[in-house]
Amino acid sequence: MALGKNGKIGAIVAAVVVVAAGITIGSTVGKTKANIGPKDPSSADKSPVVTADTGSNASTVSGDDIIDVGDLTQIITLHTSTKKNCTSTPFVVAEAKGFFEKNGIKIEYTGETTDALSAVLQGTNDFDGTLPNALATYVYGDEGEGAAIKAVTLNQVDPPADVDPKFRHMRFYVSPKLGITTLEELKNSDLYKNGEITISGRAPSCSSFIPNQIFKNNGLDSKKLSFVAFDSDIAAIQAVQLGPDNLIIAGIHPPFYYLAEEEGLILLADSADSGLGAASGTSVFYFTDEFIESNPVAVQRFVTAIKEASKWTLDNEEEAIALTEAYIEKAINAVHYYYSGDGFPVELIDPWIKDLEESGALPVGAITVADLTAPQFK
Repeated sequence: MALGKNGKIGAIVAAVVVVAAGITIGSTVGKTKANIGPKDPSSADKSPVVTADTGSNASTVSGDDIIDVGDLTQIITLHTSTKKNCTSTPFVVAEAKGFFEKNGIKIEYTGETTDALSAVLQGTNDFDGTLPNALATYVYGDEGEGAAIKAVTLNQVDPPADVDPKFRHMRFYVSPKLGITTLEELKNSDLYKNGEITISGRAPSCSSFIPNQIFKNNGLDSKKLSFVAFDSDIAAIQAVQLGPDNLIIAGIHPPFYYLAEEEGLILLADSADSGLGAASGTSVFYFTDEFIESNPVAVQRFVTAIKEASKWTLDNEEEAIALTEAYIEKAINAVHYYYSGDGFPVELIDPWIKDLEESGALPVGAITVADLTAPQFK
């Protein structure tokens, strides 16, 4: 799947996979080298150090103890999946601006995966990123026998209202051929009244949670949404262009807003229309409980580095966009917006859990924010 010289889409991807449960954040496109950016030869082939146990069963959403990160010249290597997609920005920035190196961390990228959770549980990777609803289903598992994993830091959130809308977590586009430009027009259309509304996405993920909340917040029936999974946001854009028999709404992440607009698609709504504020864009990074307990120094170093990269991104948006564009090799005009605080504010995660409860995917009260988080890392 390639872009032509004029930035237009050159090929149509016909095959799509209907709703799948195992997810990584965003869309995966192409392959990449083992590492992004500069490498530190002295850090090669070193494993994470084992240090004192800090515990992994915190029952609160904020922690008070400060973890000693040790000698930062002793490099710790962590493994994660390759992220040549909308989630790549903090990694690209941390590599290019030296935040990993400064904090005694080297990241080994093990390739792209469609099953990030299994790679972490099996030890191929030490950590990955996901959405709160996916994390909740992983932890709950089969009737309460789920994965022993916890989020160690927040990653993305939706930006405040006074920040450029291009940094919002998702936008939803339709073909101009529909003659629909607003949610109210969609609600009053024969298309809505007479059948399901197909939309790119999979459950549980941001691409299911956010449109569910947008429909509920704007007086539409979220049960009318029928999610169709694509291998990339670009494929969803292509499907919408083919017409409503293929796809009615394409849910797109920031790196690909530019492409959707270049292709003449109509912006129907974005994540701010959910009415949830920052919570509509929440994502997290997680490790296994065992890794957290055995390697608190490694986790703390990672959390510090990724927070520094996120803060730098917020302060240097245009350069962060340029770095991401060069890495994912697609023309973009935005990246995600990032959380720069500490802890896990309940209001940023709880709506994702409540959505699962309302849909019947989780028993009411089975999972709390405290069940999902390890708040001791600053």
